[in-house]
Amino acid sequence: MSDSRFRAALFLPFIAVALLMISCSGTAPVIENLQWRVLYRDDGQHRYEELSVFLRISDSDGPQDPALITITAGNGGLNWRFTSDEWISQSVNGQEWLGLPGIIPLNGFRLPDALYTISLEDLAGRTDKRTFRPDPDRLTDANLNWPAAVLHDGILQLEGPYHSGILILRDDEFNPLETIPVNNRSSVSGNGAVWWELWISLENTSGGFRLGPYPFLSVLDTE
Repeated sequence: MSDSRFRAALFLPFIAVALLMISCSGTAPVIENLQWRVLYRDDGQHRYEELSVFLRISDSDGPQDPALITITAGNGGLNWRFTSDEWISQSVNGQEWLGLPGIIPLNGFRLPDALYTISLEDLAGRTDKRTFRPDPDRLTDANLNWPAAVLHDGILQLEGPYHSGILILRDDEFNPLETIPVNNRSSVSGNGAVWWELWISLENTSGGFRLGPYPFLSVLDTE
């Protein structure tokens, strides 16, 4: 064996050990807090359950290290995967929260009644996990008293048993522009909104209604 090959053969184990030490020096990301709720969704064409998930996370390896969130329902292989570019970041009372796109049934109205596992994974494959289980006795489509909302000429009209909610105005890419507490007959200016939706919480549950998004029609649009 030549001297150069001999030196390379000696050097390779040191490279392998160094790479192993680097890969082991990182730490797993942490799910600091998890909030979720089942929403009853009416998009104007269909009605179905939607799982809304928000997290606070941390990672001592830096904010760019968390890479993937996976939510699995039971042991049947059903899962939803969200890469970091799909997460929605929002500051609430000085704390940074991540929201995920709404999780809906593959078919039908109801989400699976199962134990859900949420897994946060970093670039090196290290994970942190939490579990939760929606109430199997939650309201069904047949037992719900659905509200209805119409926004016409800048006036919100609510029909049904609920008389207040949270109105979210969105731009043409569905990014939130403004969040407004509203009541029946509230005046809404729009401020350049293209879409709007209404969230109504249900008492004594972790859920609520989400109506929309619907197109925001100004007075000029209807003339």
